[in-house]
Amino acid sequence: MVAQPAVAALLAWAENADEASLIAGPTPVDVGGRAAVADAANELAASPWFVYLVDLAGNDDAEPGRDDIGRRIDRAVVEGFAGHDRHSSYISAAARLLTYPQLAQRLGRPLEKALLAQAEAAAEPGVEPAQASIGATALETVLHLSTTGVCKPYQLLTVLTDLTDRIATAPVELCIRLPRVAGLAHEHFGDDTLVTLLQRLLSIADAEPDAGFELAMADLRRALDAPDEATIAPSLMDARKGFAAVEAADEDRHDARAYAAAIDAIMAFRQSDTTPLREAADRLQAAVTQRHAWLGRTYSPPWNWARGQAEIAWLQLAQTLTTAAQPAHEAWYCHPSQAIAALLDAYQAGRSFIAHTQSPGQLHAVETLVKPTIEAAFVRDTHRLTLLDHALEHDPAFTDNEAARSLHQAVHGVLDRSAAGITSRDPGGGGDQGKAPTRLTAVLHRMGVTDAHEQLRHLPPQIQDQLETLLWNEEVAQASSGNIKVERKLQELLSELSTAPDWAIPQIAGPFKILLRQTLLYLDSRFDIGGEMGGDRTAFLRATPGSRPAKERPMHQDYKDWLDQGPLYNQVRAEVFDRGGGRADIVVYFPHASFSVECKREQDDASKDGLRMYVGQASAYTQTDAALGILLVLDLTNHSTGTPDLFANVWVEHVRRSPDEDARCIVIARLPVRPTPHATPAPPRT
Repeated sequence: MVAQPAVAALLAWAENADEASLIAGPTPVDVGGRAAVADAANELAASPWFVYLVDLAGNDDAEPGRDDIGRRIDRAVVEGFAGHDRHSSYISAAARLLTYPQLAQRLGRPLEKALLAQAEAAAEPGVEPAQASIGATALETVLHLSTTGVCKPYQLLTVLTDLTDRIATAPVELCIRLPRVAGLAHEHFGDDTLVTLLQRLLSIADAEPDAGFELAMADLRRALDAPDEATIAPSLMDARKGFAAVEAADEDRHDARAYAAAIDAIMAFRQSDTTPLREAADRLQAAVTQRHAWLGRTYSPPWNWARGQAEIAWLQLAQTLTTAAQPAHEAWYCHPSQAIAALLDAYQAGRSFIAHTQSPGQLHAVETLVKPTIEAAFVRDTHRLTLLDHALEHDPAFTDNEAARSLHQAVHGVLDRSAAGITSRDPGGGGDQGKAPTRLTAVLHRMGVTDAHEQLRHLPPQIQDQLETLLWNEEVAQASSGNIKVERKLQELLSELSTAPDWAIPQIAGPFKILLRQTLLYLDSRFDIGGEMGGDRTAFLRATPGSRPAKERPMHQDYKDWLDQGPLYNQVRAEVFDRGGGRADIVVYFPHASFSVECKREQDDASKDGLRMYVGQASAYTQTDAALGILLVLDLTNHSTGTPDLFANVWVEHVRRSPDEDARCIVIARLPVRPTPHATPAPPRT
């Protein structure tokens, strides 16, 4: 039986703790001190309160050297992960362990051995369902520890490889969770023996959909790693077929539908008719929105968060290509600078993705597939090229743009080489009466074919079209986030926004996710940046004795510049009149919706209640558009003892001005002016 004083103290703590304390977990002080924890540790490890033992060990702030009491607590945690037999409390303890990376690092190899022993035992024939589920949870935990660098991946890969020959007799409770573990391990470590494991899992009915999905993802990674279009195409088509098969077997697999739609969008980018691209982008938004609506309020383990962020990256790419499609294929009758900017966005689209493997200086698949179409838009139209030449020479927005210069050099290089290879006009091949030069010229030049134009002019148009279709299919890569807490905050915000009626509209929810992510990353950057790197641009963030309070204008301009440098470039406008009867500070435009960002400064009361006074104005700009917006506040109140952390400075306010309208959701992002770290004293004890 568990030591009663420790249990009584835990129950008393849980009954009286506020929400923040429940999230943080109990500390040794809450249960009578470290010695009391050590005395009860072994019994807690075997009890339903195992999760609290993990909290107590994680919140033990003793020095890393650890005294005897600390070592006893740590040993009990390891023994709990080695022998605990209640699945519900085991999975809770494992989830909490992932929030204490310093604890996992401290427990080290003994923890890894305990978890892998549970996983191997779970594969034995006839094992109890609860034990099999515990083993699967342990395996997922080791996956997280391996992908975050807490432990080496070799032992995990060895166990997964050994499971390949044991699948036929392994319990179904383990088999149904293996595909995601194997797929993500393959994604991170590239061990192709894991593909064999996934293929074996196809024979398990309950594991087949997930195994098929992970195999399709492996095909996408293979396409991403491919050195040229000819190698990309087969893997990409295999992936598209794989996603289609998963969706056909289970119509509720919105993840497979999203990736299939993303591939379709890339494939459609080459077509002069932009309708298929827009339809594919709409399907992608709908699939991602539906998936989030279903899963937004459920627990998602940290090791799986990158998949959700990859879907947002796909939305960004689809949005960029959709914006670029019309100027790529149609004449420009007005706004040539906007058309050039849209094409440059697409030209750089591959940089929004991170290749699974990539040699220095080598284009990865997205760039390899997208760039030739953009180049061809200028190769085959001298008017477009003239506008690009003029923009590079005279327009300040483009004169120092690296992508614009790269595009300019590539197009002129193709034209120069093509001209050198042509000795006469051939009415059937390249003149005014023949087929116009296509993207194939640029593609083949990138593949090292120096006389591409001469070779292509001898091919019938039908064969050229077939070659273009073969060469132009696409891939997906993952958006990798480096900060697990930033990703958790984003998930928390999206979960709350999912209750808004407008969130059910894919053309609204998808774009707002992109804007919200960029805003959160802006705050993350500005919380960290110092005077040396930020310079005058971020001087408004630094409070100095005797200085006048900063105006909101520098923050306004800094935030707009941040958005302009990311995936929303060319979609951001400042000081927009006739918005809600007034002038909006910033408006970000998407094809089917636009979102306002109101910028304020606050010198007196920057609390949540104090800032609500500005929510009315922010919501007024949403009267004829999506009922979602952002309020960005420069907090000039006194923070002499330090500022609240990033995660306490972003929240959602709901505004309902009458019973006849739906509530409007305004995300408040508070950016505090702060002293330098060395000038920040410790706050009083609470």
